[in-house]
Amino acid sequence: MSFKHRVGTGGSILLGIIFVIAGLGKLFTPAEGFKTIFNPFPDFMATAFTNAVFNYLPYLEIIIGLLLIIGIMPRFMAVLSALMIAGFITNNAWLLSQGAGYEPCTCFGVLDRIIGVELSTTGSLYLDIIMLALVLIVVFCHQSSFFNIRPQFLAQGDHD
Repeated sequence: MSFKHRVGTGGSILLGIIFVIAGLGKLFTPAEGFKTIFNPFPDFMATAFTNAVFNYLPYLEIIIGLLLIIGIMPRFMAVLSALMIAGFITNNAWLLSQGAGYEPCTCFGVLDRIIGVELSTTGSLYLDIIMLALVLIVVFCHQSSFFNIRPQFLAQGDHD
C-alpha cells in the first residue's frame, strides 16, 4: 500500500472516530441540550425539521463514523459527512457573529463533562475545518472506488 493510500485510510479512520465519539456523546444527551445551540435560523427552519435533525443526528453521526472506520464506501461517506460539516461550520460562524465565541458548543454531548474538556464555539469551528480537511484527504487519497462497499480490512490483499 502506498503512502497516499495509507494517508487516505488514516484520514478515514480519524474522521470516523470523531463522528462516532460525537454521536455517542449526543446519543446520551437529551436533544434539547444541544438544540438551543444549533439553530441559527429559527424562522427559516420548520420546528418539525429541526426536531427530526436533533433526534436523528447522533445516529447518523455514529453510522457514518462506523462506515468510515470500517472502510465501507469511505469516499461517499466522506462527501456525505461534508454536508453535515458544512452545517456545523455555518452554525458556528453564525454563533461567532452573534458574539458567542467562548460559549461551550456541546458538540460531544455528555462526553464533554466526562472528559472534562468543553470545546468552545471557536474551538469547534477549528475542529470542523480540520474535519473538512480530512474529508478532502479521504476523497482524494483513499484507494477504494467511490461506491465500494467492500470493507477496507478485507480489501488489503487486493491492492498491495
